[in-house]
Amino acid sequence: MHFTLDVGWLSAFLLAMTRATAWLFVAPPFNTSGIPKTVRLGFGMALGLFIAPHFQTGITMNSSFEFIGAIVYQAGIGVAMGFGVYLLITAVQSAGALIDFSAGFSSASVYDPFSNASSTPIARFYQMLAIAILFASQGHLLILRGFLLSFDHGAAPQGGTSIEQIGKILAFDVSTYFAAALQMAIPMLAALFLAEIALGLVSKATPQINLLPLSFGVKMGAVLLLCGLAIKILPASLYQLVQQASDTMMALGR
Repeated sequence: MHFTLDVGWLSAFLLAMTRATAWLFVAPPFNTSGIPKTVRLGFGMALGLFIAPHFQTGITMNSSFEFIGAIVYQAGIGVAMGFGVYLLITAVQSAGALIDFSAGFSSASVYDPFSNASSTPIARFYQMLAIAILFASQGHLLILRGFLLSFDHGAAPQGGTSIEQIGKILAFDVSTYFAAALQMAIPMLAALFLAEIALGLVSKATPQINLLPLSFGVKMGAVLLLCGLAIKILPASLYQLVQQASDTMMALGR
């Protein structure tokens, strides 16, 4: 009985699995604690098996040192891709955090530092809603498609994208992250700003009234009443973020 192993295919499989596993441990929605690490590792191996036949043609290495360098490069590219996706998708949660800060929902950690309240309610709600919209609209498949297409540019496994290019791509994602978070939060922030002005005018007209306890109730009530209006813009904004996340992965894979 003879057993033969294609070294080129094995090298392609290991490189593809390294990039896929590093990506799965960082990129949402696959990086959640609800998915066990063994499942993510198995999924990374499955992606490596699928990608290896298409990635094999780009393998041109003559020594083990080049192969180790290619492994490190693929791991770094996988982490960079996952971070780009994580940065863009968490813009939705950051929008909720901005609303919580303006409405006073984030004051729990100020009044009770030992409560370990690391996640504010609107931010947590926006995060769960974004994940639900992502799966309901097949956005996770679009993210996965962008990752698979990152192998189709014929780039050398040892390093096709320079550190400068990676920095420029991720810097653009950072700017998009802040712009998207502000865009999604701006309706609620404007309503809370108007509520602050109204409370200020009331305080000026009747200085004998202590409006501090009242202001918390007014702002929190405004958030709960108007939250449905702000949610309407989430699907369109999230779709644009998913599209850019897919483009980011393809750009990093060149």
